[in-house]
Amino acid sequence: MPSHALPLGVTAVMLPELDFDEQLDLCRQLGVTHYSIRPRVIPEDQLDQPYSCWGNHKFDLTPERLLREAEQIRGKLDDAGIVPFGTLPAVTVESERDELELHFEGAAAVGAGRMRVGPLSYPEESFNYVDLLDRTVDGYRRVVELARPFNMKIVIETHSRSLATSPALAWNICRHFEPRELGVIFDIANFSFEGAIRPNLAVAVLNDYIDHAHVGGGRCTEGRIDGQGFRESDNVMCSMTTGDLHIPSWIAALHHAGKHVPLIIEDFTPDETGEERFTRSAADLQRTLTSRAT
Repeated sequence: MPSHALPLGVTAVMLPELDFDEQLDLCRQLGVTHYSIRPRVIPEDQLDQPYSCWGNHKFDLTPERLLREAEQIRGKLDDAGIVPFGTLPAVTVESERDELELHFEGAAAVGAGRMRVGPLSYPEESFNYVDLLDRTVDGYRRVVELARPFNMKIVIETHSRSLATSPALAWNICRHFEPRELGVIFDIANFSFEGAIRPNLAVAVLNDYIDHAHVGGGRCTEGRIDGQGFRESDNVMCSMTTGDLHIPSWIAALHHAGKHVPLIIEDFTPDETGEERFTRSAADLQRTLTSRAT
């Protein structure tokens, strides 16, 4: 299967200025076929603020609203020819059962098929990794069991400051489960902040656990010089074409390993609207995929 067959998707969290119909219209215009749903509660201090990815959203999709309006939401996705591909709630392996089951029920009702559940974060200071890993694996055993009645696959996002920052750390969790019940969101942008290794090695480590990929950009900045004269670097989100990781190489690694999974756009470049980021990123990925197919 050629690499241009990898479908493109988007996470709703990067389109805060658009309502649901506007998001679907833009997906159609850009040839994007997969839509990852973000049920969330807008923080009270953000309700009257300008729209932003992690603040106020025009499409205020709470977990309760997703469950209540799942049939209508699925109908609009179907009419637009767009696949509901996973939900991304802010829950972890230690979230309460009632909260998890509310999200499972909503994800199942809309036909999302998979739901992100976060691992534990590691602390700033020294800690016992084996103990924290055991606690995390036990947490996923509980979550996978809770998800079974809903026929829901659990996915772990590779994310900085978590116990799944790198492919190998994520594999240390996943290896205790079957890929059909627990998989990985292979987040390339997050690797630029923490956890990056060579693309072909990253893909080989996770292999069948790779459920889909998040694609965006991150770049190391000069940061600051500490009191002893040593540079402390920092990171900033950016377009995928200007990030530190070469996105075509990562897509090639997925392709050569036969991982023809959806590429879900997550572009959080500052000082741009969601529509601007989405439009540019879709064009960048389509150009890359078309180039690989010729």
